[in-house]
Amino acid sequence: MNKSYILLQMYDALRLGSGIKIYDCCNAYGISVATFRRYISFLRAYFSEMHGREIVYAAKMEIYMLK
Repeated sequence: MNKSYILLQMYDALRLGSGIKIYDCCNAYGISVATFRRYISFLRAYFSEMHGREIVYAAKMEIYMLK
């Protein structure tokens, strides 16, 4: 899978409220944790700049969510 497809899937998961678990995402798309962190950083900047929303990490649930 290519970067654009993965970013769009992550975007949809955040936007629809299901959130993203790091290791589930890495396993599903065959990406490293470092790559996941770059992608989430990109999405964090996008949501902040374009929608005034932030991506937060809920440590207890181990999930990234849109706030």
